[in-house]
Amino acid sequence: MALKVALTGNPNVGKTSLYNRVTRSFEHVGNWHGVTVGSIEKTVVYEGKTVTVTDLPGMYSLSVYSFEEGIARDRVLEGSDDVVVNICEVNNLVRNMYLTLQLAELGAPLVVVVNMMDELKKQGKVLDASRIEKELGVRVIPMSAKYKTDSDTFMSEVCSFADSEKAKPILPYLKQLPLAKVESIISENLRRSGLKKDWACLKVLENDEFVKEKLDLSKAQNEELKKLGDYSGRVAQLRYEYIDYLTEGAIKDDPKGDKKHKSEGGLSSVDRFVLNKYLALPLFLLLMAAIFVVTFGFLGKWLSDLLELFISNCIGGPLTAWLSHAGAPKWVVALIGDGIINGVGGILVFLPQVVLLFFFLALLEDSGYISRVAFMTDGLFRKIGLSGRSVFTMLMGFGCSATALLTARGLEDENTRKKTVLLTPFMSCSARLPVYTAIAGAFFLNGRPLIVFAMYVLGAAVAIVIAAIMEHSGSRLKSGKLSFIMEMPPYRMPTFERVFQIIANNAKVYIIRVGTVIFAFNVIIWLLSNFSLTKGFVSDGSGSILQTVAGLIAPCFAPLGFGNWRAVTSLLSGLVAKEIVISSISSLGGPEAIFMEEYAGAAAVAFMTFTLLYTPCIATLGAMRKEIGLKYMFFGLFLQLGVAYVISLLVYWSGVLLIMFKPPVWGIVLVCVGSILVATLMIAVRRLVSGGCRSCGKCGRDCAKRKNK
Repeated sequence: MALKVALTGNPNVGKTSLYNRVTRSFEHVGNWHGVTVGSIEKTVVYEGKTVTVTDLPGMYSLSVYSFEEGIARDRVLEGSDDVVVNICEVNNLVRNMYLTLQLAELGAPLVVVVNMMDELKKQGKVLDASRIEKELGVRVIPMSAKYKTDSDTFMSEVCSFADSEKAKPILPYLKQLPLAKVESIISENLRRSGLKKDWACLKVLENDEFVKEKLDLSKAQNEELKKLGDYSGRVAQLRYEYIDYLTEGAIKDDPKGDKKHKSEGGLSSVDRFVLNKYLALPLFLLLMAAIFVVTFGFLGKWLSDLLELFISNCIGGPLTAWLSHAGAPKWVVALIGDGIINGVGGILVFLPQVVLLFFFLALLEDSGYISRVAFMTDGLFRKIGLSGRSVFTMLMGFGCSATALLTARGLEDENTRKKTVLLTPFMSCSARLPVYTAIAGAFFLNGRPLIVFAMYVLGAAVAIVIAAIMEHSGSRLKSGKLSFIMEMPPYRMPTFERVFQIIANNAKVYIIRVGTVIFAFNVIIWLLSNFSLTKGFVSDGSGSILQTVAGLIAPCFAPLGFGNWRAVTSLLSGLVAKEIVISSISSLGGPEAIFMEEYAGAAAVAFMTFTLLYTPCIATLGAMRKEIGLKYMFFGLFLQLGVAYVISLLVYWSGVLLIMFKPPVWGIVLVCVGSILVATLMIAVRRLVSGGCRSCGKCGRDCAKRKNK
């Protein structure tokens, strides 16, 4: 039977990093609460022993306040694990050990890991772990999860602990509490509940609603317990007093340490700019713009062009020439050349840019900057009915919408969670990236980085505006009371291994999608677009099966500038995976063959806008159904399609007007008018979020006029 090991601890202490290290996995880690929203586990073999390691969501105590904390608490209470590893972070040892004492009170088979010891070493300090271990009576392992040697030590210690006789933790403060009196009052309930006696009595003293509900106490029992007094504050005080005793003098100067690293908080001055209420957002936008210029400008384009040249000259050209020389049928040559090589290769050439983008995002995330983005935007998000934790879900939407939606389940307010799930698909996922890059490269070569950046900003702006409308229009999705507790990590130098893992994992996913789903659908789309039910193979696509079917829908998109069957085919195929949009375009003749009208540039931008805003993929719809139910999934689907159509319509006709009135004076006038309209919209939104009522526009949210209305 496998040895069962559960990893638990506060958020942002390195649980998932340790899990990845000991199980050789690539689960997502991040410097914020809620990255792990469900338990994940993997079985490994260590020195002949089979070990099942489970990574539990972060929690601050066994009295939980969110969905994912409940998952961790319930797993610990089951008592099914051979070892419960409580991970603490050395820079926040006092706060982290509050959960340690609660686990010790429960009687869990406890091992304490003090993580990030490398950071303590850089400060020229050392931890006296043996003192804490001796006083508390619990095994303590100091380590850094980022190093393989430390993870090997961890596994060895855990396996050794599992085979040893378990000593009872030393918790002298419990003698100062009337646990025996509580037991005498609830003894019969304890027997029926199956809860551990001492722990349940302690939680009753803390007035823990979860335990009291499990015990099913009578009114008379509650009255008897009230006579004992309120001990919730007293229990917390005793715990912290004991933690102070355990940790006093535990961290001290290392006589062998590097003196120049002893200063702490040297980088705090950076936050004066990063978190400044006036500079924070402009700095973030400038930083992202710079990333996009590098990724989609000179470096990214050069790398993609090299890969495209290799695919064309070393694979596509020689292979189709050989097939033609061998006398293969014309349709086979076209299928291989146009349907497979041009289609699949057309999406594969963007791999360097995808890798570059994830490289920069990994640097921002691993350094601790992304947590600060959530902190600085919490005020705005709170005004539009979203939590600062919604920021994390939306930021993850830049990677994969379906995966990001799963992280919203940790939001405590139901309406906030629903809105976050509904709005995250508007954030531009990485699958849409090749669409922008290919089309912008065909029509706006010099301005491609800015066009791509504008798409990302537009998606975020649309999500924010819709959130404000939902919150302040009297809809059923108005949020309740919001809270946001965030672990602000110190700035850290991203490790090469961690960044490489992120890049390698995302590149692997991208290549697998290209080689499976995209390859299969590209072949199907090519066959349907080049074969007719009556004429057989039609090289120009006229009368093809796909032209007949897509032609029925195409007129609906004529007002948007791309009412042709090729464009509609690409959009329909994008419901499976957004990468198929550009591979379909490549196999159907390229962007120039789809946008051939007089205002092709405007149509191309409108097409990119529609791709940005309509449903990311079927997998995202499945995630929405799982998180918020079938009714809201359909609401989200129609919301995304409707918003995509309206915004794309505005974008197209705005572009047409700019093209028609070419004189600079007209352009200036249009820009000024547009600026005025945008400013008016911002003022209106600000009035809404500031709490001014619709009756008089000035008074508070709870004024008499609004109540009467």
